[in-house]
Amino acid sequence: MLVEKLYSLWAKLFIIPQFQSVGKNLDINKPWNIDVYGNKISLGNNVHLRTSKNIITQLCAWNRNGCDGEISIGDNVLISPGVKILSSKKITIESNVMIASNVYISDSDWHDTYDRILTPGISLEIHISENAWIGEGSKITKGVKIGKNSIVGLGSIVTSDIPDNSIFGGNPAKKIGEIDINKLTRTREDLFLNKDYKNLMRFLIKEDLKDNNIFKWLRTIFYRKKGD
Repeated sequence: MLVEKLYSLWAKLFIIPQFQSVGKNLDINKPWNIDVYGNKISLGNNVHLRTSKNIITQLCAWNRNGCDGEISIGDNVLISPGVKILSSKKITIESNVMIASNVYISDSDWHDTYDRILTPGISLEIHISENAWIGEGSKITKGVKIGKNSIVGLGSIVTSDIPDNSIFGGNPAKKIGEIDINKLTRTREDLFLNKDYKNLMRFLIKEDLKDNNIFKWLRTIFYRKKGD
């Protein structure tokens, strides 16, 4: 598909060169909406970076003012539109993690408590473990470790560690449930083991764009209708 080739070419020319390392099968939709800063950001295999119209997805490993930020992202990770991951120390995201839209993850205060000019302030590493799921609009603060298979509920503010196989939610996030590991049957890794995966992705892109054409594009510029 032409759109798929455009995404791939844009990523190859303008996005991939900004990363320290990139695994195979990186998938970015609308890659012009990705903001990457810093020379210590690495991606594993089968990473999906998602963007949306007018919503920037941002990865920043800050390396000024004495900072040495680093972002390490494992295999099969989903990063949804509007996610911001900002590091002045180190943020580790293990394999099969799912991060929903508009999540904010930062390992630093970015300014000192009393000297508001001094940067980056207190910085502590963040670690998000295998197969965790971070709900939409959540915020993960410095020094936090999120355990394996755990879920952070919608809009939560995480200020302390979350153990393995736990469900946390609220502000500040507190335990509201547990994961029955005997019921965990599949992770994102299984998606990429499917031999028909590439055909499936092409089908989904085609379905998403099936009503797009030059005439509709011109009409939406000059005469918008509901649903455009």
